[in-house]
Amino acid sequence: MSADIRLEGFAEHLKNKRVYCVSTDASLPLIVRSYIATLDTEVAHRGRKALFIQEGAQAMPWLLRMKWDAIFYLRESQDLRLALTYVVNAAKPVRIVWAGGEPSSAVFQNIAKHDSISLFGFGLAAPQSPDWDAIFWKGVEAEQIEPVLHARLGIQTTDKYHLKTVLKELKSSELALVWSSIGESDKRGSLYWFDPSEGSSQSAAYSYEDAADILRTIADSLYARA
Repeated sequence: MSADIRLEGFAEHLKNKRVYCVSTDASLPLIVRSYIATLDTEVAHRGRKALFIQEGAQAMPWLLRMKWDAIFYLRESQDLRLALTYVVNAAKPVRIVWAGGEPSSAVFQNIAKHDSISLFGFGLAAPQSPDWDAIFWKGVEAEQIEPVLHARLGIQTTDKYHLKTVLKELKSSELALVWSSIGESDKRGSLYWFDPSEGSSQSAAYSYEDAADILRTIADSLYARA
């Protein structure tokens, strides 16, 4: 790594967060599977998983082969209304993967009204909405990343972070770059590295609230059978 930057591993919980990934087609499957595996473990595989495919999105057979409780193809406004109605009424927690670019501000506003909904979007271009809690980059050039970091962190990244050098180091280690405001006292956020292969193979730790909820569910089930 550059002497002017010290990246730590990204280890925040993703439940109920809005995460976006900018990645090449070759890197994308590992990132998506890693995210889903990590989030599934955080919520103990409860609730529902829904795939939203925006009109114009490229066909990705690997994505369709993943296990989903519902798949929605968003061609018209009524398709989106149906999809959001499902999400609002589905068993919580709900995990949404949004394929084909960035959702509209109306989608963010709708989701924000309800608890226990996590959103993961991805595309080839950087997101514009300020509502994302974290942004991942894998296989992306520094010129695409720098404007986003400048807007989020308020700094000239080329001078302070030697971004190209950092990305070269991350690429050689098969790691992704992450900007995140999750758990940060300064909402401008910070930069981290993330290992997609590790995220897909290791179990995420439960929070006390999640553990208590899981134990209550088990206790209620045992009581009902008694």
